[in-house]
Amino acid sequence: MNQSTQSSAGKWISVSAPGGMARQVFVDVFDATEHAWKRVGTFADRSSAEKKMIKLKVQGMLSRIVSQNFCPTGR
Repeated sequence: MNQSTQSSAGKWISVSAPGGMARQVFVDVFDATEHAWKRVGTFADRSSAEKKMIKLKVQGMLSRIVSQNFCPTGR
């Protein structure tokens, strides 16, 4: 079973730097032994992340997409 969050439109996040910051899309897998999500990839676009999720699903892994819609240091 795969879980994903909704991605907002656009490739850039507005921050207080010229040009802003590129959006980041992460793929996590669930580690049942530690009962925690682990990051396995960082992508510039959702379609690349979804391709990674398909590969993980074929391997029988529970995965999710996490979209970074804000600049972590600018919050």
